[in-house]
Amino acid sequence: MTAPLTDLLDQLRACRWVDLTHAFAPGIPHYSGFPDEERTVLYHFDEGIGTLGSGFLAHEYRHVGQWGTHCDPPAHFAREGRTQDQIGIEEMLLPLVVLDLAAAAAADPDLCVGPEHVAAHEAEHGEIPPGCFVAASFGWAAKWPDADAMSNRDGDGIAHSPGWGVEALRLLVEERGAVAVGHDVTDTDPGARVSRGEVPAETYILGADRWQLELMAALDEVPPRGALVVATWPKPLGGTGFPARAFAICPS
Repeated sequence: MTAPLTDLLDQLRACRWVDLTHAFAPGIPHYSGFPDEERTVLYHFDEGIGTLGSGFLAHEYRHVGQWGTHCDPPAHFAREGRTQDQIGIEEMLLPLVVLDLAAAAAADPDLCVGPEHVAAHEAEHGEIPPGCFVAASFGWAAKWPDADAMSNRDGDGIAHSPGWGVEALRLLVEERGAVAVGHDVTDTDPGARVSRGEVPAETYILGADRWQLELMAALDEVPPRGALVVATWPKPLGGTGFPARAFAICPS
């Protein structure tokens, strides 16, 4: 006889829970090609404030799908890729692997994650098992919500922020069987590449039928191994991206 799920819930409640999500609002860091959020009070408790009436509080939120901590489904870059609503709920609870790259990114803000960074992690913690969510922790969440600090542009307008390299992602997907990836920066690719209009890493990972979370928070509070990630989001039909709520459940 299997143990009741309430016993499992008690075990999980005894763990340490870490919110991996930034709260979003107008003015937060975002991809430079997207407009800012617009938020309107439609109804307010008091008269004369809401644009449509009073008696309760309701907002209209107008923003692109890729806003704040968000999920990119394959359809964001792959023409025939899965849309937001087609990602199964069984993919929303996964073992979490965190690559601690904060020191490397501090020394080189143009850091591009390569197979050598994966190898260094595995040399210390063992081979990454299949079915994981692999997150790159660059220490960039500490810069939130300073958009200038996160983009780190030089005098020519070129961004200098870390990101993934295709070969590292290829290793994780094709040899380790990762289900999804994430990072605490705005884009999958290093900022300098994005500034040049080049996005090979994002093209690869979404084209490989994997999804990703961008602009994650508090990855530095999660151990390299042993935690679970829960990643959820609304279910827009045919959705190509949407704000997510993600959290880690870590061993006590």
